[in-house]
Amino acid sequence: MQCGTRLSSVAVAIALVSVACTSDGSEQDASSVDTQAQVTTLVSVAATEPQRESTTTTTSVPKTVLSAPEYQIVDRIEGDSGDTVIVLLDPETYGPLTDLDLYDLIAEVVELFPPIAVVHVVDEAAAANIVANPDASDDERTAVAANYLARLDDGVKIIYLGPFASSGTAVLGS
Repeated sequence: MQCGTRLSSVAVAIALVSVACTSDGSEQDASSVDTQAQVTTLVSVAATEPQRESTTTTTSVPKTVLSAPEYQIVDRIEGDSGDTVIVLLDPETYGPLTDLDLYDLIAEVVELFPPIAVVHVVDEAAAANIVANPDASDDERTAVAANYLARLDDGVKIIYLGPFASSGTAVLGS
């Protein structure tokens, strides 16, 4: 029993030292801290002595959320069942892309600029010129493969390419 009391006393001491170390020594009015999200951690100490609770309030700065990538349609080729468009992303406007980002981008382009049957998504101007050129050589296509991110075929089937090839395919609207 004495060991349990000592253990709980040590736990209480650690909790108090932890609170003392994280405190900056100045009291602030709670309403002055409401400008940012607060994270509160409640530390509960179980002991045979009267139970004590200690709370520590820390304020964290919200993470910067990057917006969807900016893009431009650099070429539009008319077709009988819908047009083919080449979409050039601006890499300066986004952080790491995911296959879901590309899916959303293709869905937006199809919705905003109908009728569209084929979309090529690239992130470099040289790649835009190659994917639109039916006479491009295999060497040229290989050189821009890392910048050719996705393609929409038949107005519904998204094929992920280049660095997203492991994502396979998706069906637009599903």
